[in-house]
Parts: sequence; structure tokens; C-alpha cells
Amino acid sequence: MKNSNKILTNIFFVSGITILCTILWGTAFPVIKIGYQLFNIQSTDTPSILIFAGARFAIAGLIVLIIGLIRKPENMLIHKKDILPIGILGFFQTFMQYLLLYIGLLNVSGTKSSLLTSVSAFGSVILSAIFFQSDKLSFKKILGCLVGISGIAVITLSGGDLGGFSLIGDGLVILSNLSGAFGNVISKKIAPNRNPLQISGWQLTFGGSALIITGFLFGGKLIFYNIQCILVLLYLAFMAGIAFMLWTMLLFHNPVSRVAVFNLFIPVFGTMWSGIFLNENIFTATNMTALLLVCSGVFLVNFKKRT
Repeated sequence: MKNSNKILTNIFFVSGITILCTILWGTAFPVIKIGYQLFNIQSTDTPSILIFAGARFAIAGLIVLIIGLIRKPENMLIHKKDILPIGILGFFQTFMQYLLLYIGLLNVSGTKSSLLTSVSAFGSVILSAIFFQSDKLSFKKILGCLVGISGIAVITLSGGDLGGFSLIGDGLVILSNLSGAFGNVISKKIAPNRNPLQISGWQLTFGGSALIITGFLFGGKLIFYNIQCILVLLYLAFMAGIAFMLWTMLLFHNPVSRVAVFNLFIPVFGTMWSGIFLNENIFTATNMTALLLVCSGVFLVNFKKRT
């Protein structure tokens, strides 16, 4: 067990797994757009978008639960004492985060969305310092977040003018990311005596189901026109399930700030994957500068001088 914990807290292992998670989450940007086309979901049809997102996360939760049942069935049972804390996590990390995000994105330019997404990393570092005495806020952590966010700014500002602030656009996207950041803290808080697969599986299932119900209540629908619709939804679900499972596992064994700062990579990889799917050149000076700044920011937050 000690050797296992040593591996899970090793900075190189943590960096590798978190970057893998952000690479997977980065693929969601272009694949979701493809999904909208396949399901014939209009950009203004928020209820159907919520059903699409909810189906993705509910299936992801079921995938994680099945993996957990195969490994250790006894650890996957949800008891009375687990329902409230895991339900609250699902409310903030899946339901509220994506409900606010999808409504906010209807009222904010695409240029801003990646920059605003980086709020999650900065918010997690600050919230972690408030809720965990062992994860104190420092000048180096704040500087690391600001350097990383400047990398996201480079990649977004190159796409056009940021424009003014919109409460139902920018405001909701920022609240969405703060909800995700708060979810990271809750996940760490409820970790003791619980299994990472149990927490990931049930919170995704709860949050995803709530999104589906909300979408249906407001008149949304999800029509499977062909086999491609199923394949895209399954990919998004599998990707989300695996990434959340690994992310939760790392939060169990590491300070929230160490893990959450890697969220800064998501917009960078999202831009790169979008470029690949659209056959564009991703090895531009802008992309490479952004990646260098994000890497520098992550390094500043995680680097510790050895005595």
C-alpha cells in the first residue's frame, strides 16, 4: 500500500496522468460539435443540449461503476451515509458545472470561452487553501496560475476581440468553472473511507441523470439518426468516465492545487485537437507560446526545492 501511495504522489506520475486526462477532455471540444451535427441539435436548443450532456455523463458513470464492480463489487455499493456527500459532489461537479456552462456559452463568444475556463484552475488553488491547511496559498502558486492563465490568454486573444462582460454569458461560464473547482474540493473532502471509482461512478450518474431530467422538463429531445450518433456518444462517455476516474484517484492522494492546476492544459489541447480535426496547422508560434506558458505555470505551482 505504501509503494502504491508513493507512486500516486510522484510528481512525474501525477503529471503524466493529469496531462492524459486533459488530452482526453480536450478532444471533447471538437467531438461535441460533431455530435451536435449528427443529432441535429441547434446551438439555441439548450434543453436538447442538456440531454446530450446528461446522457454523456450518465453513461460515463455507468461505465465507471461497471469497471468498479468487476474489480471490487463490495466497494461500489452506495450506503445511506454516502448518498448526501456524493449527491452534493454530483450536483456541483457535473449538474451545476455543465448546466451553467451550456447556458453561458450561448451568450459568450468562442474567443472568450477557453480563457474563462482557466478560472477553474485558479479557483481550485484558492479554495484548496481555504479548506485544507496542508495546501497553503503561496506567492509561487498564485504566480504559477497567473502565468498559466496568460498562456490561455495568448491563444484566445489571437482569435479576436474579447468584447465586453455579459452576466448571462461570461458570468455563468465563470460560475460554471467555480462550481467545478468547488467540486474538486468536495471530492477531496469526502475521499476518506471511500473508493475513487465509487465516488466517480455515482456522482457522474447522479449529475448526468439530473441534466437529462432538466432537459426533458424543458422540452428537449435526443434522436439517434444513425450508428454514428451512438459511437460519438459512447466515445464522449468513455472519455469522460476514464478521465474523471483517474482525476478523482489523484485528488485522493495529492493536494488539490497540485492536480487542479493542470486544468490549464484543457483549452490548449482543445485548440490543438480542433486544429487536427479541421486539418489546420497547430504548430504555430501562438500555440507553442501558449503551451510553454501553461507548462511554466504548472511547474511553478508544483515545483518544490529539495534540501
